[in-house]
Amino acid sequence: MSERKSLPERLGHEFLRALYHMINTVRLYQDNNQLVQNSVELFRNILNELTIDGDMGLLLYRGRFHLGGEKLPYRRNAAIVVYKMMEFFSKRGIGSLNFSKSSREASAENMITFARLLNESIKNKSALEWLEHNLQKHDLSWVQASPRQNEDALHDDENLETQKFEKARKNYFLAIEAVKEVANRVSQGVVGVRRTRRIAQNIVDMVQVDSALMIGLATIRDYDDYTYAHSVNVALLATCLGRHIELSDIMLEHLTICGLFHDLGKVDVPKEVLLKHDALTNGEWDLIRAHPVNGVRKILMLNANASLRSRILLGPYEHHLNVDMSGYPQTTFTDHLSLIGKILRIADAYEAMTNDRVYRPKPFTPDAVLKKMWKEAGKSFDRILLKRFIHMMGIYPIGSVVELSDGSIGLVMDYPDENERSLPLVLLLADEGHGHWQRGEMVYLADKNIKEGLGLNIVRGIPPSERCINPAEFFLHVK
Repeated sequence: MSERKSLPERLGHEFLRALYHMINTVRLYQDNNQLVQNSVELFRNILNELTIDGDMGLLLYRGRFHLGGEKLPYRRNAAIVVYKMMEFFSKRGIGSLNFSKSSREASAENMITFARLLNESIKNKSALEWLEHNLQKHDLSWVQASPRQNEDALHDDENLETQKFEKARKNYFLAIEAVKEVANRVSQGVVGVRRTRRIAQNIVDMVQVDSALMIGLATIRDYDDYTYAHSVNVALLATCLGRHIELSDIMLEHLTICGLFHDLGKVDVPKEVLLKHDALTNGEWDLIRAHPVNGVRKILMLNANASLRSRILLGPYEHHLNVDMSGYPQTTFTDHLSLIGKILRIADAYEAMTNDRVYRPKPFTPDAVLKKMWKEAGKSFDRILLKRFIHMMGIYPIGSVVELSDGSIGLVMDYPDENERSLPLVLLLADEGHGHWQRGEMVYLADKNIKEGLGLNIVRGIPPSERCINPAEFFLHVK
């Protein structure tokens, strides 16, 4: 790759952050404020490096920013800046800002004027026309603003989003069918895992692109096939945690397969035992406690190479063992859990406690589950991994139904800022009656509080069943 082509890839997000920071500090402070001076200097330095060989354009196209003709890759730690700059451009009808090489000669005062014009343009009905006129009026010929692309481009972007959600939905239900097929056929004879591996690889790819969507999918509940849906949900949560701690792709694939197969042994447990409302007898408890060992037996029967089998045995065996080695099955061959076993223990417990069960009609809210699990840190769960899991999920985990301080109801969709895990991106929901909820405005609470001073916060988590809300429905449909 040439040096010029590598510049946008290397500096793209830094440039976007610098522009965002300069716009906001200029809006809040006087020209001689040190914060303004620092933000302008940072923006000028990055712009100078980008225009060293010629003009450079920042383009918003199909819902993504492009710099110098290169699409900026998705980075979670830059997501909120990208989101806010997309909103900033869209409100003003800006499709691109083009900076000529002569911008290298622009003064700090010129840069401040440019930022102030960008901010003030929103006050005018024809924001872009006003901006273009005033850029010329103030002799800022080194920058040009151009209109956004036509509606066809927006329609194409919506199609791409729809395709992403459809792919996620398809792979989720393919995963359920794959687990069901293996569970049903492995007792009758040898069954292959090629299909499961392909689905696991797809899940890993999707987690790398949009882990928030994958966590949202893990809120799907299928009561007819609870064991299979539970297995897929555990696989999604475990893979997201594996990505969060930066496991390699091959380890993520093995972790995903372990999640999908961790409850294979439950197919031997009668449904009347699994669905029993009353307390289990000692014999019934013995059947339940035997399922990890039975699951290992089934994995050993899979038509897979010995190397793969050896990597997907231990996690399913250990997923009901605590880090202090209590739980089941009791074992003497080791005094500690494997990494995959620790991850599955967390994902399995979280998914089970947030789900409706026959013996617990009212599930815990996701935030209550995390608090309950944290009390068991060091005993039931690995403290460091659980801390990373809580950080990944957020104070109110993705998929939580919440009540806000203004009385509105919303769904936690994501935490765009990697460092801010208490104020999420929330989809507001409007009650249409009879258990029907309509998608409303998307609100980023951190931005509302910090930038707009509204003090909008989450008051409490709400069990979805209390309001007849199906969280997964809103992750599977674009607006």
